[in-house]
Amino acid sequence: MVSKANKKVTFGGLTLGLRLDGNAIIQIERRLNESIVGLFLSSDGGTKLPPANKLLIVLQGANQEHGVSDDDIVEAFGKFIDQGHTTMELMETINDLLEDGGYLGKKDKEKSGKEESGKKLIPLDAPEETSPLD
Repeated sequence: MVSKANKKVTFGGLTLGLRLDGNAIIQIERRLNESIVGLFLSSDGGTKLPPANKLLIVLQGANQEHGVSDDDIVEAFGKFIDQGHTTMELMETINDLLEDGGYLGKKDKEKSGKEESGKKLIPLDAPEETSPLD
């Protein structure tokens, strides 16, 4: 199995290790109640800027660093904005993450075999967890 490395991103004082694997995508889309790509498309097929809370759900869902709560992400977002950054910059980070993860079809799919042992898989019909980002 080829393992994709985490993309290290500094966000509002937090250092996050971001990676979109299958488990992360399922969790994110369950919380959003739509596909990740659907966040960026309007009903007429144009592009749109998703609300900040939805971008933060993607960021948190892709985060591989342990011990970072939704509250930590929300607080870091406040610092990110206070530092003069914009939600457009956050959207660019999410877009880069999607491209790096091959989610948009850019990267080749070189995976084979089973997932690493001991990794908890999420049932497709598991109830959604609530959080302050929802």
